[in-house]
Amino acid sequence: ALLASVPIVSVLAMMWMNHEGQSAEQISVFAKEIVWLLIPSLLIFIVMPLLIDRGWDFYPALGAGLVTTIIGYFLMIEIMTKYGIST
Repeated sequence: ALLASVPIVSVLAMMWMNHEGQSAEQISVFAKEIVWLLIPSLLIFIVMPLLIDRGWDFYPALGAGLVTTIIGYFLMIEIMTKYGIST
């Protein structure tokens, strides 16, 4: 679980941005935006286990968790836009 929790894709993306010549400030903005989008991404790890504990099968619970997460992303982007946080 510890290894899976490492944000490998985000780290690789920031390394790639640096390799392509992005400034440290641009990479910093990217990292800050990731923090805001982590909040809705946690929904899958909350919803899916709850549904499985209530007797749902794996794939329906996974699907519901993914749908919840996608809705969460859209809501978070709307909130970020409303408060002037760039996306």
